[in-house]
Amino acid sequence: MTGSPSAPLRLSCHRAADTLRIELRGDLDRRHADRVVEAVGRALAEHDGLRGVRLDCAGLTAVDPSGLSALLMVRRRTDAADVALHLDGRPPQLEKLLEQTGTLAHFTAGPGERTPRPRPAETPAHSTAPDPTA
Repeated sequence: MTGSPSAPLRLSCHRAADTLRIELRGDLDRRHADRVVEAVGRALAEHDGLRGVRLDCAGLTAVDPSGLSALLMVRRRTDAADVALHLDGRPPQLEKLLEQTGTLAHFTAGPGERTPRPRPAETPAHSTAPDPTA
């Protein structure tokens, strides 16, 4: 079974004051995912004083698990640099992937904020239900 070839990923970077905006166009998949990680890593190294990185995802036509992995790596790198990461213009397929994988909160929290983990259901120390043997 052969799939259709992926659309090349195009990146356009624009810096304004302390924010870097990167427009993503095409497929964020196993063939192209490393380009996003490299671009953000290079920007963090070259631009002192960055406070935010905005990935404009509106032009993404597909995102596979490798693309999601790349976005998570970008989040780790921006966290390490104390730079806010925003995923703007998330297309429906990306939104669905983030929700299904439980990773949406990683992209909606601020730098260094941890995603809250669900607490286990609390079990009461004693039951208030009547004793069926009484």
